[in-house]
Amino acid sequence: MKLSQLAAAAVAFLAGSASEAAQVWTAPAAVKVRPQAQAPQGTAAATAVIAAARNEFESFQVVVTGPATGVSMSLEGLGDGKGHSISGRNVTLYREALINVPQQTGGDGAAGVWPDALVPDVDPIVGEKRNAFPFDVPAGESRAVLVDIHVPADAAAGVYQGTLNVTGGAAAQVPVTLTVWDFALPSTASLRSAFGMTWNGPCMGHGDGGCSNYDAEQKLRARYLQAALDNRISITIPVVSSPIKQDGSGGWGDYDAYAGPFLDGTANTRLSGAKLTAVQIVGDGTRTNVVEAWSDHFKAKGWTKALFNYICDEPPMTCQWSDIDGRIANSRAADPDLPTLVTTTSAEAAAHGISGIDLFVPVVNFMEDRPGTGHAGSQRSKYGATVWWYQSCMSFGCSGVGPGYDYTGGSGWPTYAIDSDATRNRAMEWMSFSYDISGELYYETTQAYFSGDPWVNQINFGGAGDGTLFYPGTSGKIGGQTEIPVESFRMKMIRDGMEDYELLAIARQLGLGDQAKQIAKGVYPTTYQSTTSPAALDSARSQLAQMILHAMGKDSSPAQETTGETSSGSGGTGAVPPIGFEVGAFPGGGCSSSGPQSAWLVLPLFGLLFLRRRRSAE
Repeated sequence: MKLSQLAAAAVAFLAGSASEAAQVWTAPAAVKVRPQAQAPQGTAAATAVIAAARNEFESFQVVVTGPATGVSMSLEGLGDGKGHSISGRNVTLYREALINVPQQTGGDGAAGVWPDALVPDVDPIVGEKRNAFPFDVPAGESRAVLVDIHVPADAAAGVYQGTLNVTGGAAAQVPVTLTVWDFALPSTASLRSAFGMTWNGPCMGHGDGGCSNYDAEQKLRARYLQAALDNRISITIPVVSSPIKQDGSGGWGDYDAYAGPFLDGTANTRLSGAKLTAVQIVGDGTRTNVVEAWSDHFKAKGWTKALFNYICDEPPMTCQWSDIDGRIANSRAADPDLPTLVTTTSAEAAAHGISGIDLFVPVVNFMEDRPGTGHAGSQRSKYGATVWWYQSCMSFGCSGVGPGYDYTGGSGWPTYAIDSDATRNRAMEWMSFSYDISGELYYETTQAYFSGDPWVNQINFGGAGDGTLFYPGTSGKIGGQTEIPVESFRMKMIRDGMEDYELLAIARQLGLGDQAKQIAKGVYPTTYQSTTSPAALDSARSQLAQMILHAMGKDSSPAQETTGETSSGSGGTGAVPPIGFEVGAFPGGGCSSSGPQSAWLVLPLFGLLFLRRRRSAE
C-alpha cells in the first residue's frame, strides 16, 4: 500500500472513530470551560501563545474532551534557548474541579455545572503533591486544566518555548510560546485591596470552627493570606483574634509573628517582597485607647500605610447614622491621620449630616448607574482624590439582605459569581483605573464555609460564590499532608485584573495616562458593561505593553511582538486583533448557549494528537 493510501486510510479510521476518541485542545484563560464545551472541528493543531511582563502571572487552558481515563499533564522545557528557563514553583498546573450551581445568579447567570475550584498538581504554597492528576473524562464531556506561569522578576526578556505534555487516556504535545516583555510589575499591588476573612473562616472549613488549636489555626490562616497575596489580594484581618482588648491590655507577640511577614514583605510568597496593602483594626475601633495602641504599634513597625479604621459597614444596616460621627471623633483623638472608612456614598453621608469620613467606599452600582436612574452618569467628581469602591450582591440582585438592597438595576455589572462570564470576574480592576479608584473592598472570602460544604454549595445572598473565593483544601479532599486553601478560578481572574491594572498604572507613570484610560474604556466602557472578550483583553494588554516599551526606549524586536492567549498552529504569527474584533464564538463558554461569547478560536489537535481511545469495556 502506498504512503498516500495509508494516510487516507488513517484519516478515514480516525474520522469513523470520532465518537470514541479523546480530543485535546486549548482555550484562553478568560473563558470558563464547562463540561458541555466541545472543540471546533476541522482545524490544525493548537498551540498556546501567551505574553507577560516580568513578575507577572499568565495562564492558558488545556482541555480534554472524552472519553479518556487516567489523564495527566506536565510542562517541560520552557526556556529561551539562551540558558534561561522558567520551572519549579513558577509553573503550576491546576485541575479545574466542577461545582453544581442549582439556580442561576441574577438575570444573566446559568444553572448547571461550572468549573471553579483549582486543585493543584503540586501546590505552590507548601510544595506538596496533590491529587489533581490523573483524572477521567466522560464520553462527550470536557475537562480543563489551567496552566499558570509566573515569570520570575529577574527573567530575561525574550521568547520562551516549551511543551505541555498530555499523557494517559489522551495523549498530546502542545507547543507553548511565552513572550516576556522587558519590564517588571511590582510585587506589592498598586491598587489597594481590602478583602475580608472572618476570624474563624478557615477554621470552619477545616473542621475546627472554634479555632481551638490556636497555633495550628493561625498557621493555616497564614497560608490563606499567602495564597491571596500571590493573587495580589490583601486579606485585611491577618490574625485569628485581636491583640488588644477593650481595656487596652494585650500584646503584639502573636500578631507580629503571624502577620508581620505579610506586612514586612518577608512571607514565603512567589511575589518576592509582596506586602499587604490594607489592614483593618481588629477589636473595638470605636475606643480611643484601642485605636491608639494600633496606631502606635504600626508606626513603630513602619506599617502605617496599610492601616485603616473600619468605622461602619453599610449604614444603617450595621450601625446607626448617629453613631458614625462619635466613632470618627474617637478615632481622630487617637490618631488624626489614621484613615476612617465607611461603605457609603458621599451623598448619603451628607444627607445624614456625617462629616469626617476619609475613605468613602460606595458600591460600584452607585458610581455610575444606567441612564434614567438616580446615579446616572459618573459620580466620581463627588468624591475626593482618594476613594475606594466595592461590588456586592447588587451586581445580580440581592436575596434576603433587606429593604433597598434587592437591586433591580439589570445585568452587566462586575461580579465574582461562579456562573458569570469570566471577563466579568476580571472587570473591576480595569474600571478602577478608568474611574480613578484607589482601592477595592470585598466583604468576605469564606462565606460558604458557614453554609455547608463549599465544594457542594456556594449559594449566598442569591448568588453562586458570593462572598467565597476559596475552597478548604483538606487532605481528604485534595491529598497531601498539609491543609491549604484551594484558590478559585474567579480569584485568578481577579489577579489577572490586578495585573492588568499594573500595566495601566505603569503607562500612567510614563506620562501615558490618557492613552491608557482610553484603552481601558475600550474594553469596559462603563460600570454596567462588564462583559468583554478574551481577544479584547489581550489586544489591550498588547497595546499597553508596546506603549510602555516604546516609552522606555525598549521597542520590541519582531520576534518579541507575538502575543495572544491561545492561537492555532496554522502558520499565523499569533498577533492579536484590534479591540472589539470578534474572532469566533467559544462553545459552551458563555452563561447561556444562545448568548454571544467572543473569544480566541480554540482549536483541537489533529493527527497524532487526536487519538482513538476505546472504552476499557471493549
